[in-house]
Order: sequence, then structure tokens, then C-alpha cells
Amino acid sequence: MRDNDLEEKLQNAMNNGDNIWVIGDVHGYFNTFQVLVEKLQLKENDIVVMIGDLIDRGPTSAHVVNYVRTTEDFYCIRGNHEQMMIEGFDESEFFIERNYDSRFWYHNGGRATESSYIALHSDADTVLSKASDDVNWMKNLPTEIVLDDWRFVHAGYDQNHDVEEQEEHNHMWLREQFYTSKKPIDPKRTILFGHTPTLKYLHKDDSKAGLVWFSDVKLEDERSMAIGIDTCLYHDFNLPKVLAAYNIQTNEIIYQNLIID
Repeated sequence: MRDNDLEEKLQNAMNNGDNIWVIGDVHGYFNTFQVLVEKLQLKENDIVVMIGDLIDRGPTSAHVVNYVRTTEDFYCIRGNHEQMMIEGFDESEFFIERNYDSRFWYHNGGRATESSYIALHSDADTVLSKASDDVNWMKNLPTEIVLDDWRFVHAGYDQNHDVEEQEEHNHMWLREQFYTSKKPIDPKRTILFGHTPTLKYLHKDDSKAGLVWFSDVKLEDERSMAIGIDTCLYHDFNLPKVLAAYNIQTNEIIYQNLIID
């Protein structure tokens, strides 16, 4: 699913020299997200694109969603955790207790998201109404953004299929079938993605934990085939927990270590 109007706006911003920052998986850590945004020192016409997974795991998912939805020039791609909320939420009782989709979401961070809506809103009716409205917003989020030189996607693309003819499931869920590719998946565009934590999975080197990952596979213009920006805020290893923002106009990267909400 694509948003042609958004893609046109982003490409015009690139052509005009405006900054476009892409932020990795926030996973419900609002304070960390806020501090990182402050570090960006956004100017008029600058744009921020969230790579998906605003929610789950951290304690303040509802706050993150509210900020992204209500702040001008902030946009979002649908991640697998947004998809889990879409499938697992029930507007009458938040969770459908005996539904598989609900249990799956619940055990992958949905419980924390439910608690964050209860904490942010004053009464049960408001909680359900706000969450239901957010789910409808998530349903309409693009699962990929395609510009002249860039693709943004939450998870990736299957290396064995044409990049233009892929199921949305791939956009939100793929891992190894994407980033292990030995050739460019899109010969013209660098793919900026989240979903797969760069530590352990991509770097495979603890000394690089918390850093953005660049594929060794190169496009014809020598840019990396893919750049992974899920530097991971929620892991259990004794390694840095970090949120990253990548500027596709300047290739600048700004990091923020986890701040406990």
C-alpha cells in the first residue's frame, strides 16, 4: 500500500533541499522519542517519517501514537506491530480474550499498549474510542514509500521476487529473506528499513550494538543496497539500547540512548 500524495510531498522536499529524517522503531518509549526529536532541531519544511512499530513493549505507546498523529509534518509507515493491533483490537473490550490474533498481540507487547491507553485517557469509553480511532488510522498507513533514490519499508522485500510485486506481509514481516540478499533488490534505490534489530542480527558484532547498519551490497552509484535503522530500545542484552534517526538529505545520523519512561 502506497500513498501517492505523501510520496510526492517527500520527493518535492528532497528536491527543495529540505531535511527528511527517518526514525527507527520506537516501541512505546515516548520520553526517548521526544528527546531524539528535540535533537533533530527541526526547521520549517523539515519532515519526519517513522519507520513503523510506534507501539508495544514500552510503557507509553498511546503517547507516541498521539504525538505522531497530531504533529505537523510527521508521517508513519505501518509496521508489524501496528498490524498486530489492527488484528487484535476489539472496540468493545480492547482485547478479544479467546481470539488468536488478540493473544498473539497481547504476548508481543499489546498488554503494555493497552495499559498505556488506560493511563493516557480518563475513562473506559474514551480509552476504547481513542484506541479504535488509532486503529483506523493505522489501517490507512502505507506499507512502503518509494522516492526517486530511496525506499522506506518497515521490514523488507523478498529477494526472490520483483520489488514492485510483493505482498504487504513482506513489507511488515520479512527478515533474512531480505537483508541477506547478495545483489541489490532495487537497483536504483537504497532501502531504509526497521524491524530487524541491528545488534546481533545485522552487525553480528557487539561492539557495533546501537549503531545503524549499512549493507555491503552496493548500488551502481556505490550507495548501500539497504540501511537498517532499528538500533533497538527493548532488548535484554547488556548492550546499548538506542533509538536512531537518519537524514536522507545529508546522510547524518543522530542517536538517543533509552530514557526510562
